[in-house]
Amino acid sequence: MLDVHAPHESIHTWKSFFIHIATIVVGLLIAVALEQTVEAFHRHHQSRVARAAIDSELRENLQSNKQNQQRLVEQQNQLQRNLQTLQSAVPDAETIAALRYKWESKKIQNAAWTGARINGSLALIPSADIAAASYFYETEDATDPIAYSYFADMDSASALVDYARSAGSLPPWIRQQLLAITTSALGRNRTLLRLKGYELQALEAAHLEKE
Repeated sequence: MLDVHAPHESIHTWKSFFIHIATIVVGLLIAVALEQTVEAFHRHHQSRVARAAIDSELRENLQSNKQNQQRLVEQQNQLQRNLQTLQSAVPDAETIAALRYKWESKKIQNAAWTGARINGSLALIPSADIAAASYFYETEDATDPIAYSYFADMDSASALVDYARSAGSLPPWIRQQLLAITTSALGRNRTLLRLKGYELQALEAAHLEKE
């Protein structure tokens, strides 16, 4: 901030006094105006940096989301085949050999969005400009518990298959557990696919960078 100093000469008349006061007021107004201008430029720059970082992150997440959707479709087909195999009357050895419980998912990035929220730069962006992005990140947060439960189902089923493979047989109690876990995983897979579809629509609508 600018410092405003009083003149060194003595004030002998009312005219000099008012000139002195006016000089101080004008100086203060100039100082405030300059400070606000600098702050406005800083906020604008901060907003532009946040927009660019979030936009780059959203573009990366768009590709990750598409890949995860494709993987979920493949896993859904795999789970449906597992159910058919478990419900069939084929020998245990053939059933064990046919069962597959593999999953893969690319991690969605949120560092730019979280950083913008923490340092306050997200508040500098009009809400209308970040509505779609906000929906995506909120939906992704809500999806995490379902995804983790889904991954746990897949790993639990895989562990049971490994046990059956090492034992060389598929006893009824393992078959029943596999049927239950596979059905649970299939349901969670469908929920995740639906949510990923909503996320994809939000990502395709989220354009923070100004043309």
